[in-house]
Amino acid sequence: MDNESQQENSPENKRLFLLYTNSLKSVPATILNSSILLALFWTKVPWLTMLIWYTLMLSVSIYRLQQVRKALKTKSYLKLHPKKALNQFILGSSITGAIWGASFVLFNFYTDEAYSLLMIWIASATAMGGSMSLAPSQRAQNIFVGLIFLPAVVMNIFSGNEFNITMGTLCILFLIVLIMLGNTFSSWVNESLTLQAQNQELLQSLQQKNERLETTNSELIKTKEFLTEQTMSDPLTGIANRRSFDHTLIKEWNRCLRRQYPLSCILIDIDYFKRFNDHYGHQKGDELLREVANIISSQATRADDLVARYGGEEFIVILSNASHDDAVMLAERTRKAILDAELEHKNSEISDRITISAGVATITPTNIQDCYEIVHKADEKLYEAKNNGRNQVC
Repeated sequence: MDNESQQENSPENKRLFLLYTNSLKSVPATILNSSILLALFWTKVPWLTMLIWYTLMLSVSIYRLQQVRKALKTKSYLKLHPKKALNQFILGSSITGAIWGASFVLFNFYTDEAYSLLMIWIASATAMGGSMSLAPSQRAQNIFVGLIFLPAVVMNIFSGNEFNITMGTLCILFLIVLIMLGNTFSSWVNESLTLQAQNQELLQSLQQKNERLETTNSELIKTKEFLTEQTMSDPLTGIANRRSFDHTLIKEWNRCLRRQYPLSCILIDIDYFKRFNDHYGHQKGDELLREVANIISSQATRADDLVARYGGEEFIVILSNASHDDAVMLAERTRKAILDAELEHKNSEISDRITISAGVATITPTNIQDCYEIVHKADEKLYEAKNNGRNQVC
């Protein structure tokens, strides 16, 4: 979460956001209430006094509404310290409350008791609505309600008129009750905002931990894949190793058993490899093994074909769903490809180039057979090829 999002989700700025959004409804309500008061008292109060009061109320309300809309659109309040932004807001609501309070002072001289009651009723409705709107800030709430009622309380209590004193007393009681209820509601709102902020922090923390876990899991998967690849491949030649061969043999045997496909196996041996090593050295021997592995892999190109290093200078090929003739053809093609590569071997008894011998076996698996039976048969055929003079396929 970026810095602006963190600021926006802090309890203080959430409180400001609620105050601004509530003002989008409460300020138009203030304009409506003041317009009703204007219509009701227009004939009772001198028009100039009424017009000045209404113009002042309308101007302040419109200005506040513009500032609120601008603040919400541009989020300018996030650029200020929360206390400063709150004080600016409280100033605007306090001016509105003071203008309402001034109406008692201005209009009381020109109205009778019935209109005084009406004015107190309108002020009470405005105070209650404003109290709910300003609930996110107890200070704004108390100042607004106090500025509406205190002028009426003072004027009525000190008027000396029994009716006015009674009204003043009722205003005090109503003010106390309204402040108590408003503060209770404000506490609920602020507790809710604090819980929201805590939940947001907890959610952010969980998201960060989840991201770290996903990253760790991804790294573990990659490491596992790498280690699996390392354990399933021959480090010298890069092709599959004996473990990979065993795993694939069992899998392909079972697959061919289910579908009753033929499974073929080619066991390949480099002729007179020990003599090559003795004559050219082990480094050249390793290079030769890599070269032969590449040539064999280039011949067995089907998706299910597997070429593996079986051990030492021996290689083995698994051909799923391949007939014996197909396997013999592949083995013969591989033998010629190695011969055509003209890899020097001056210490061979049968050629001055590297040659291979290959044994081919094909079985259509049954439940009574062992999967390694095909390897034994291919090994027997390889032994036969060697006894017959090498550099051939049997």
